[in-house]
Amino acid sequence: MKEVLYIAIEFETMNKYKALAVAILFCGSIVALNVNSDKGKKKPKPFRVMFYNVENLFDVVDDNDVDDADFLPTAEANWTQERLDAKLGHIAQVIRAVGGENLPDVVGFAEIENRKVLDFLLQNTDLKKEGYSIVHYDSPDKRGIDVGLIYRKDRFTFQKSGKYPVIFPGDNDKPTRDLLYVKGLLPNQSALHLVVNHWPSRSGGASETEPKRMEAAKTAKRLCDSIQTSEKNANILLMGDFNDYPTNKSLREILQAEIDSNVTSGGLFNLMGWQKGDGVGSHQYKGEWGFLDQMIASEALVKGSSGIQTWFNQAKVLKADFLLIKNEKYGTMEPSRTYGGKKYLGGYSDHLPVFVDIWTK
Repeated sequence: MKEVLYIAIEFETMNKYKALAVAILFCGSIVALNVNSDKGKKKPKPFRVMFYNVENLFDVVDDNDVDDADFLPTAEANWTQERLDAKLGHIAQVIRAVGGENLPDVVGFAEIENRKVLDFLLQNTDLKKEGYSIVHYDSPDKRGIDVGLIYRKDRFTFQKSGKYPVIFPGDNDKPTRDLLYVKGLLPNQSALHLVVNHWPSRSGGASETEPKRMEAAKTAKRLCDSIQTSEKNANILLMGDFNDYPTNKSLREILQAEIDSNVTSGGLFNLMGWQKGDGVGSHQYKGEWGFLDQMIASEALVKGSSGIQTWFNQAKVLKADFLLIKNEKYGTMEPSRTYGGKKYLGGYSDHLPVFVDIWTK
């Protein structure tokens, strides 16, 4: 698809000393990514995992259990069935663009109101016949904002799932989204543990709201530690909108997601962590790009200890022309969003989708 531009993480952009250390540490593992590369052999198909913050995907029905008043046909934003249908079509288009020749095997979502909107996505768009199933739990977020996940039944054998609440000690007046946990088997029968995140926002100030993201990081770390205790060399992939950047304390100090090869046994790698440069990121704030949306892999998954493997250059962001619009104030291109305040803009989302390929060893 000519309009799609993948922003790949290029090995050469790393600090040369870190690059050398990474190459030495994983030289044997990297070779595994080049399976069946001989001429005449069919190129293998990776297992592709995508994450997308879809920006306020609400239905048009008033739910008395949540504060969804801003997204109703009677609201100032005038959220109608027609606009919902258009947004669902946009999301389906993005999923197909990320998939290329093959649809993503797993898609994690943030900012969905309920399971119903995922049902609509799979029933009322051209994804209807693609064999996706849904994993979703209601979260305590007062606006009704949840995370969710869809997966291709022919490529991912579901085993179990659960939700993990983020508790703010002494302050639960504004509860946040639960973490979504899903375990399943890939086609080669290797187990993959998935954790979908949408950590507390920066609304009100990054420093003022940081303690809440630290609590979310603690919850994610406890979950990862529990998985690794029960399963040696567990393949874990955390995805989501972390509302912090890879170098922030919540991710580096609490979750301990490293941005280079300096990972202790059982640690985590932030696959977006060291990608830098003008125009690089999944989200834009005041003309500056950055990665709020990330893919974070366990040591076993990066080293290929348990049958499957990924690597830094396998994590990407879809920065397609149709997803972008010019910001006249800053003179930069930014994600084409659905709303600007209460004004309907008809775009896709204020975030770009990120994805990662996982390969069979």
